[in-house]
This record gives sequence, C-alpha cells and structure tokens, in this order.
Amino acid sequence: MKTWLSSHQLILSEQYSNATLPHAILISGVSGSGKLELAQWLVQLLNCKQPNPLAESNDVILQGCGHCKSCLLLNSNTFPDHLNLIAQKNSLGVDDVRYANSFLQKTAYLGQFKTVLIENAQTMTQAAMNALLKTLEEPSDKSVIILLTTDSESLLPTIISRCRVLNIRPAVGEALIQQLKQQDIKGEAFTVKTSALSTDPFVNLTQLPELTDAAINDAFNVFKACYIRYLCYQQGESQLLQHLLNNEHALRWLEQITVNLLREYFLDKIDPEHKQTLNTHLLNNLYKVIINGCKVIKSYTQANKQFVCEQLIMAISDVVEQNQTEVNNNASV
Repeated sequence: MKTWLSSHQLILSEQYSNATLPHAILISGVSGSGKLELAQWLVQLLNCKQPNPLAESNDVILQGCGHCKSCLLLNSNTFPDHLNLIAQKNSLGVDDVRYANSFLQKTAYLGQFKTVLIENAQTMTQAAMNALLKTLEEPSDKSVIILLTTDSESLLPTIISRCRVLNIRPAVGEALIQQLKQQDIKGEAFTVKTSALSTDPFVNLTQLPELTDAAINDAFNVFKACYIRYLCYQQGESQLLQHLLNNEHALRWLEQITVNLLREYFLDKIDPEHKQTLNTHLLNNLYKVIINGCKVIKSYTQANKQFVCEQLIMAISDVVEQNQTEVNNNASV
C-alpha cells in the first residue's frame, strides 16, 4: 500500500469501527495515486468476516483477513455482494448504472454490505449520472458506493455533494522520490530510474510513468525536443500531431513542458538561444490553449480525437505565429 494512503485508511478504519462510514465515497486523484488500491482495501474490509489491525501500522488501520470465505471470494472476483462497474468502450451508460442500482436494492447474501465500485466515474454519460443521483439521494441500507475519478470536475456537482470526497495528494519533489524509493524497499514496483526527473524539485505523481520506465522517459525527451523545435523554428508539425495521436502521455506532456518552460523562464534557466522566442507572453497563451484543448479532447470519443488534436495544433500554431510576428516587430524597432 502506498505510504500516502495511510491517513485515508486510518480515517476510514475509524468510521468503520464507529459505524459512521458514509454510504457514498468519491476517491479523486491522478493516475497512479492509488485510488483503486485504496478502494479495493476498503471493499475487502467491509466484506471481511474478521478484519484485523494492519501489522506494520502504529495506528489502528484495519484490513481484511484474507482467509475467510468472503475474502477468498473477493480475491477470485466471485463474491456475490460486490459489483465492479467498469466502462465498456469509452463510457458508462445509463443501463450500467441502473443495473448497479438494482444490485444495491437486494439483500446481501454473505456479508453485511452490498458494495459497488465505479472505476473511471468521469466516463459516465449525463443520463447515467442522473440515474446514479437517485440512488445517492435515497441509499439502501447497508450499501456503499465507491467512485474513482481522475477528473472530479466532469461529475455533476450534485453527485459530488452527496459523496464523502477523498482527494489523494501525494508529496512532490524530493519527498515524493523518497516515498517511491521506500516503496521499492518494501518490494513494490516503484524503482526510480530517471535521475534527471528524480532531482526536479517540482516532480509530482503525474510523472510516475517517466520516473519508473526508462523507455517512457526516452519518449518524453523525444517529444520535448519535437515540441520545442516546433515552438522555436515552426518545424515538425506533423511529427507533433503524430505524438499527440499515438502516445497516451503526450497531452499531459504538452501541458507539463509548457509549465516547466514558464518556470525556467522566471528562474532564468531557459536556453539563452530560445529565451527571446519562449517568452512569458507566448507560454501563458500556449497554456490557455492547451488546457482548453485537453478539456475538449476528454469529452470526445476516440473517433474524433484526430480532428480535435488537429484543431489544437492549429491553435498552437496561431499563438506561435502571432508571437513570432511580435518578436520580429520588436527586433526591427
């Protein structure tokens, strides 16, 4: 279990012991933050016949025993009182949520609770969210719904207001690196392999793929070089588009590199050759365009991704051309 999850485990353990656990819990955090891990721990705790304290914890954190019938059935994905609701294709539809609602209305067969885990809750359609809202407003006895999301802003405010929200926010910079190294000592797959990122005081958990996979880190460096070349020399537009279409991390990298360039500008660490071109005016405008483009892309299906990425590249190109014109005009004065 990731070290930064222990505070949430402690609170949930206390609520479980005091019978004050909320009927709906929304766990929000970036990819890799441990949302699913925390949810699975809670589901096992709720359904275990004889939960016990976690041995390595100084506080009273409870966990499923792992040996009772309920735990064994959960581990084999055959426990009758738990439902994993996973999006088919790109979204969770209203029929999926209605099935979950019906599941929760039935009496538990083996345990005390009926539990539903909704992964990627942000993929629910509007109709699905409205259907879920009815259950959240009138919950059945001994039922717990756990929603996981990387983007809570995409959920209805009325859904969020009816859930206990757990925001997972791990440390950043050196503190994060030390925690990841500690996880590696415990035998979990978090070996930090990229020294450049591991010394970045602003490194955060969104960069976990680059931190732990040398091939992904190499791809990041290739993408960064392509992006900066395009910003400075207007070269490589088609390559940049292909990166956005074919690499699942590219959109995140686009935002991340832009923010880092802005930070480097103010810290006077930007390459002198590029400092006139990569100015604050350009980078601020790029950031606004990229954030807006990422929001649009999240709402589109895969079939439309190329069109939206092409529009994003065009918007970036407009910002770059306008900035270059201003730089040339200032140089001629």
